[in-house]
Amino acid sequence: MIQPGTVVEFDRKKQFTHVQSLGEGGTGDTHLFKDDTTDMLFAFKKYSPKDTNYIDEHYQRFVDEIKILFKLSHPNIVRVYNYYLYPEYKLGYLQMEYIDGATIADFKPDFLGKSWVEIFTETISAFEYLEMNKILHRDIRPANIMIDNNGNVKVIDFGFGKKLTGQDKDGRSVFLNWPVSQLPEETNDEGIYNHQTEIYFLGKLFSNILGKEIANFKFEHIIDKMVKLSPFERYLSFHDIAIDISQGVLGEINFTKKEKEVYRGVADILSKYIYNYINNYEPINDLNITMSRLAILIRNSSLEHYIQDNSELINCFINGKYSYNPTNDIELSIIIDFYQLLQRLVPYKQKIVLDNINMRLSKIKVEIDFDELPF
Repeated sequence: MIQPGTVVEFDRKKQFTHVQSLGEGGTGDTHLFKDDTTDMLFAFKKYSPKDTNYIDEHYQRFVDEIKILFKLSHPNIVRVYNYYLYPEYKLGYLQMEYIDGATIADFKPDFLGKSWVEIFTETISAFEYLEMNKILHRDIRPANIMIDNNGNVKVIDFGFGKKLTGQDKDGRSVFLNWPVSQLPEETNDEGIYNHQTEIYFLGKLFSNILGKEIANFKFEHIIDKMVKLSPFERYLSFHDIAIDISQGVLGEINFTKKEKEVYRGVADILSKYIYNYINNYEPINDLNITMSRLAILIRNSSLEHYIQDNSELINCFINGKYSYNPTNDIELSIIIDFYQLLQRLVPYKQKIVLDNINMRLSKIKVEIDFDELPF
């Protein structure tokens, strides 16, 4: 019987067949290999820096990249499968998802029916996820945002990424040759690099790629606010951008008439049954929490025609206190249809639906409970 704390070594060899080289970089080369067992293709990043100065620091940065990538799970961020470290030689290999496609700079709007609106939305979703997990990418350039052959955005290369911890609120430990002609004020004046700075660089990237077409881009006003030099005029967070994107976008990103009807059914119920919030409005922005609570609600009312507790439905979308209509006349079938809709949708569409509901609910009035004040 194996005991907790026992170190177990798996020393069986895996066989990979080299297919081709994928490119060279300052910290190493990337190659395409085929797993001879599964026949799957993988990209292997070999850490082998051309510059032999600061070899220990560079090797630690490679280890940090591994730590970051293993914590990430998002459809628009490259997936890592394994790593192989040789610390005695300051070398290592990172086994990653192979992205067969092109950089965002080579994307064409008719590519697999995808539009710039969808590409922009998916990219913001990826960086909102990084922001939520306190991770800075710190190397935002076209080569690091890929579009695969299925039309999906994939953010890659976290070699300069940083996980923020404790009081650490920026990534000023590295200064790159950023691809812009003018740095944002917080970086230029104080050397600060944070998520608001990432907003600036991502906005610049889309502004440069769209060029003259930006005048016809639905979210030109969002990009214009992203690239403000002053952090006081720029968006504060990627979440704020996602909320602005979601306003009115439900009807434009290939949602079917039935999907929109199902969404509106639940959104209308919530708007009607919540009378007011007490002290403040606290939306739930974690889709996993919403899905889990919806599943419990459906299970608890599975033998009924109507859900048995309206607050159970409301609590799927908001935290905090509120007053509501307790009448049990909300049909369970409406909630089931909505839950099944969310299960079918791809992640960035799930996020749009949830953001639209939050936007609807944010318009309900807030009442102050003066009894909670000290005097």
